[in-house]
Amino acid sequence: MTKKKRVLILSAFILVLSISLITAAGIARPYWDDNPLKLAPGESKIVQLTLQNTDPEDMSLAATIESEIATLKDKSNEYSVPSGEINKKVNIDVEVPEDAKVGTIYKVVASFKQIASGEGGMIRMTGAFTSNFPVEVVGEQESELYTLSEKKPIELWVWALIIILVAGIAMAVIKKKQKKK
Repeated sequence: MTKKKRVLILSAFILVLSISLITAAGIARPYWDDNPLKLAPGESKIVQLTLQNTDPEDMSLAATIESEIATLKDKSNEYSVPSGEINKKVNIDVEVPEDAKVGTIYKVVASFKQIASGEGGMIRMTGAFTSNFPVEVVGEQESELYTLSEKKPIELWVWALIIILVAGIAMAVIKKKQKKK
């Protein structure tokens, strides 16, 4: 057998063996490098990552958070993700310190390590994956929380004024019709 054939057979054998190591799991995240979470000093927000498992087998994952401003909010750091699940939530509490300087960028890293099931007598390789997102410290008016909370009361006030004006006009029209009769 030639050296070229041996390398080809060995490569095919390694490929066949590694197929079982491929997992189809992932993490969806709402923030990334070009779209950071923007919070002002002293603000906090719960960020949800979404675990997805399109692997034919169920999996259990252990989560760890590496960040000086974020912690895992859920009671347990272990997540059971059944086969076909694409919407398993992981809650991370992000708190920007009061003394953080505007312009500072923190990185939140979430790591997930697959926990071996222990079924059967075979040694099973487990996978691990990480996801990260930036948190940018901004001024109060640029904060994501400012845009969510401050605009709604203004919109409610405008809607209330419009409703009062429409009701007033309707009452005036009704009174005018009654006077004509």
